[in-house]
Amino acid sequence: MPPHILSEEKRNLSVPLGQTPRQWTTFLLLLAVLFPAIVSFGILYHQALSVPYQDDYTTILDFAISYHRLPDFKAKVLEIAASQSNEYKLILEHAIVASQLELTHRLHFAFLNALGNCFLVAIGYLLWKIYSGAGDMASRLLKFLPISLLFYSLTYWENLNWTTTDLQNIPIVFFSLLAIYLLVTTPSYRVPSLHVLAACIAAALAGFTSANGFLVAPVGLLFLLPRRAYAVSLAWCASFVVPLVAYLYHYSPQPHEVNRYFYLTRPLFFLAFLGGAASLRWVCALLGVAVLIVALLAVRARFDRTNPAAAYSGLWVLATACLVAWVRGGSHFSMASRYSIYSILLLIGCYSFLAQYLPDRFSGFNRRRFYLTSLVLAFAIWLVGSISAYQHLQARRRMVLAGIELYRAAPQTNSPMIDPLVELTFPREKKWEQDVLTKAIQEGVYSLPPKQETPR
Repeated sequence: MPPHILSEEKRNLSVPLGQTPRQWTTFLLLLAVLFPAIVSFGILYHQALSVPYQDDYTTILDFAISYHRLPDFKAKVLEIAASQSNEYKLILEHAIVASQLELTHRLHFAFLNALGNCFLVAIGYLLWKIYSGAGDMASRLLKFLPISLLFYSLTYWENLNWTTTDLQNIPIVFFSLLAIYLLVTTPSYRVPSLHVLAACIAAALAGFTSANGFLVAPVGLLFLLPRRAYAVSLAWCASFVVPLVAYLYHYSPQPHEVNRYFYLTRPLFFLAFLGGAASLRWVCALLGVAVLIVALLAVRARFDRTNPAAAYSGLWVLATACLVAWVRGGSHFSMASRYSIYSILLLIGCYSFLAQYLPDRFSGFNRRRFYLTSLVLAFAIWLVGSISAYQHLQARRRMVLAGIELYRAAPQTNSPMIDPLVELTFPREKKWEQDVLTKAIQEGVYSLPPKQETPR
């Protein structure tokens, strides 16, 4: 037998029946892309909470008590629209809580937290649709691997396993990105279609979820109006009418801090918001400067023409940064973990843009070196973020369960809130949580779960 035929047969024998080397490569890449998500959900499951925490006492328990007392459907719908948490109207969150009460007559925080966490899967799939690009499956998976590592790094751990933020800060990202993606991928803009209808429904859900959902409206118009899609623009604007009316119904404006540092701290907070994935506030601000430079470069290079979904999603994040900086940027700016999900989205957009822009800009650009550098940085962020998330979520779980057991031992005298920092900042919070929890149990809308062991 000729040598070249013999070597070919040896190669074929080394591959299992029905499989080719390319298929095995694709399968292994798929496992690599899924691995960060599997680890993140393992962390969330291991540190899951089935009891309320901080804002849950106002946003969830207090709302449930008021909702339970109402006599008819109309009053309950108006309660969902009127309930306000600080400066926010969390209409979708309250509708989910109300649905659970109607179906089960009890609050189940474990289910609500799991529901909020599941939006991470939906966002991950949406990012795949936006950023994986064209080509065969193996090359798309290879390109998406750094994005998977970045998104599932859990630098935004503060949002997770906490019902109030789980059902606000995670769904708002999904519905906003979904609305933009559906809008910019519509085949025709001459007349409204089912594709446009789906985009409008997602946009309305974004408005019902959180205030920055309304920023999707001008972002969509910036895409539609240059294309003279006036009929679609009217349908797009109409989708925000009902959420806006509900948001303004019995809305109580909240005062915000304005002082001599106003014009200094807001820009710093804006930059720190853009670089929030770095955790440390001054490092966040420096990373934010780099992200902003890349964003301006993407605008100049017309990134919106090659990947409009990514470009307009990034524009929505920048608008959100402006809104949050205006509302939250006080005299001593600090970067909460919950905001870093927006920074992660911007880093993903920067990676995608630079991977496309730099090879065309520099003839000697080394694509493999750029990819490996991106992969190493993404892995480092994922590793540090996952370890930090595990530690923070574990510490939170231990503290919350200890407080619940203290309350369980003597509900008349003990509060479930044992965080000294919160007690120092909000002296009335301790008594408030004790009263609300007692009232919710007496009203029958909530019952404490069996005693849980703290994690190892």
